[in-house]
Amino acid sequence: MNKIYLLALAFSFFACASAQPKKKNADVSPADKYAEEAFVEFMKPNGDKKKALELVNKGLKKDSTSLKAWQNKAYIEFAMQDYKASLKSYQKLIELEPDNLGVYYFIGKSQRLLMQFDEAKVSLNTYLNAPIRRAKELENDAKKILKNIDVAKALYTNPVDFKPQNLGPSVNTPNGEYWPGLTLDGKYFYFTRMNMDRDRFYEDFYRSEIIDSTFQPSTKLPEPVNSQGNEGTISITADGKTIFFSAKDRVNSQGMPIGLGGMDIYISGYHDGVWSKPTNIGPPINSPTWDAQPSISPDGLTLYFSSDMKGPGAQGGADIWMSTFNLAEGRFMPPVNLGPEINTPGEEQSPFIHYDNQTLYFSSSGLPGVGSLDIFVAKKLENGKFGKPENIGYPINTEKDELGLIVDRLGKFGYLSSERDGGYGGLDIYKFELPAKLKPEPVSYVQGTVYDAVTMEKLVARIELTDLSTGKVIANIESQKGTGNFFMVLKSNRDYMMTIDQTNYLFYSANFSLKQHSSLEPYKLDVPLRKPEANGEDVTLNNVFFDVDKYELRPESKFELDKLVFLLKKFPFMKIEIGGHTDNTGDKAKNKTLSQNRAKAVKDYLVKEGIDGTRLNAVGYGDSKPVADNKTEEGRAKNRRTVFKVLSVQ
Repeated sequence: MNKIYLLALAFSFFACASAQPKKKNADVSPADKYAEEAFVEFMKPNGDKKKALELVNKGLKKDSTSLKAWQNKAYIEFAMQDYKASLKSYQKLIELEPDNLGVYYFIGKSQRLLMQFDEAKVSLNTYLNAPIRRAKELENDAKKILKNIDVAKALYTNPVDFKPQNLGPSVNTPNGEYWPGLTLDGKYFYFTRMNMDRDRFYEDFYRSEIIDSTFQPSTKLPEPVNSQGNEGTISITADGKTIFFSAKDRVNSQGMPIGLGGMDIYISGYHDGVWSKPTNIGPPINSPTWDAQPSISPDGLTLYFSSDMKGPGAQGGADIWMSTFNLAEGRFMPPVNLGPEINTPGEEQSPFIHYDNQTLYFSSSGLPGVGSLDIFVAKKLENGKFGKPENIGYPINTEKDELGLIVDRLGKFGYLSSERDGGYGGLDIYKFELPAKLKPEPVSYVQGTVYDAVTMEKLVARIELTDLSTGKVIANIESQKGTGNFFMVLKSNRDYMMTIDQTNYLFYSANFSLKQHSSLEPYKLDVPLRKPEANGEDVTLNNVFFDVDKYELRPESKFELDKLVFLLKKFPFMKIEIGGHTDNTGDKAKNKTLSQNRAKAVKDYLVKEGIDGTRLNAVGYGDSKPVADNKTEEGRAKNRRTVFKVLSVQ
C-alpha cells in the first residue's frame, strides 16, 4: 500500500476522532489557524517542511493545549521521519485527549521505528483492542507490524558491520544527492541532485570522474539528457555507452508532453563525446501509470524497473518487473512481474541487478525489516527465478526509508543515499564495504576493437562468448559500427572462449581462464582480422586443449574446432595446414612426435565432422618455432600451441 496514502488515511481517522468540538471561523483560535497554515504549506508539492513546523510551533506557543496543532505537528514530524519528535507529539495528544485511542496506532508505529519493540507491541495492541472505528487498511497495517516485529528486533540486536564514508563535497551538497550510478570500469559516478529555481524544486543528473579512488568535482550532465522537467534514477550499460533513466514532465520541441504516465523510462546513447536526444522507451514498458527506477543487466538484454502497473502477476503497490530485449525483433518484450518471491502487496522499488547478472538488490516495505522501506538482496536460481530475499541488515537499513543501493563490479563497495549526522544536508551519498554475506560474484570484463589487419578499417563482427565448462554461449553481440569496439562481462571462477567472426575474414579466438587466475583485472584486446590468403600468417587456436604429454583432445576443444569446421565450409575450396608446437622442455624428438600427433588429432576431428581430408595437412614442428621466450612459464605456455595457416583459397 502506498505509504503516503496510508499516512493520510490514518491522519484523517484520528483527526476525526478528536473530541475537540469544531468552531466557527470567527472562533478559530490563533493556534488552530497556524496549524491549518502549517498543514497547507506542508502538503504543497514544493512546500517548505521546515516552515510548516515553524508555523505549527508558533501556534503552540500561543496555546499549548490546541489538539489541532498537536495533531498537525505530529503528522508533519512523522512524515518527515523524525520519529523521536512525532512520538512526543502523539504522547502529548493522548495526554490532552485520553479517549482518542486511534492515536495509539501512530504511537506504536513511532515506537517501532525507534526500535522500542516491546513498547510498540503494547501500543499497537491497545489500538487493535480499543472499542473504536478503525479503517481496515490501518488495522491490517498494525497487524502486519506486530507479525514482523520480532524479525525487526532480531535484525536490530544483531547488527552487521557498517562504516559509511561520505563521498564529500565533490558529490554532496546541502541540496540533497541520491540515486547513485556507476560505470563498470569504476571511472564515472552518476547521481541525481535536487536543485531549486525560485520556488520550484527540480532534479538533474550529475557526473563525477573517479581518479585514483578520488571523486573529482561533479558536473551537470548537459541537455538534452537533463531537461526542464525532473530526472530520476539512472542506469548505465556495462560499456558506459548507453543510459536508461526515469523522468517526468519532459516535453517536445513544441512544448507538448511526451510522457505516457506519471513517470516514464528513457534511453540515450553516448557517441563522439555527445549524449543523444533521449527517447521515451515507450510501450510495453512505459504505461499510463508510474514506471521508473530502471536497472539494465550487464548484457544489456534485460531491463528491471519498478512500476505500479496492474498487469498479470501484479502483487499490489509498486512491483519490480523485468523486460527482455528481443534481438531478432529489435524491441523490448512485454514486462514480466518478478512474482511473490520478490514482490508483496507493499512497495518494491529501486532494483539494481549487479554485473554478475545473478544478484538483485531492491527496497521493500512489504517484507519484514527495520524501517519503512528496507533494502534486500536476492540471488537468481538455476530456473531463472530469484530465491528468497534477505534483509541486508541494521544499521545499513535504519528506521527511515533506504533506497537506491548499487554495488561495484568486484562486489567490494556499496553506494547508498542516506540522511545521517555530519552530512552536508538532506540526503548524501555514502560508500561502504559490503559484509561478506551480501557480496555478489565479482566480475572482470574484456574490452576490444575489431579491425582489418591490412587496411585498419574498423569492422562490425559477430562476437561469441562461451562458458567452456558447459559449452553454453552466454553472450552473442556485434562490435560497434564505425568504431569496431565491443565490451563483455566475465564472471569469476570460469574459463571462457571468445570467437570473433566476420563474413569475409578468418575467425579470431581468445581464451580467458578466470579459474586459474585470481586477478580480475580487465582485458584489453586489439583484434586484427585477416582475409583468407595463401601462405598467410598463422592463426592460433587458443581454445584447443591437451593434457600434459598427451595428444587426445580435451572435450572443451570441440567448441573452437567447430568454428574451424564452419570456416572450412564457408570457404569450400580452402586448404589449410594444421601446425602443432611445443615448448623446449624435454627431448626434441619426443616433442616433435607429440606435436605431430596433436596436429593429426585436430585433422581427424575435422574429417569426422565432414571436412575432406585432402584439404588438411597436419605438421608437427616440435619446439623449432617459438613465439616467446622459453625461460618463463608464461613464454613456454605461448609456445605450446595449435595453429592453422591457409595454403590455398581456390
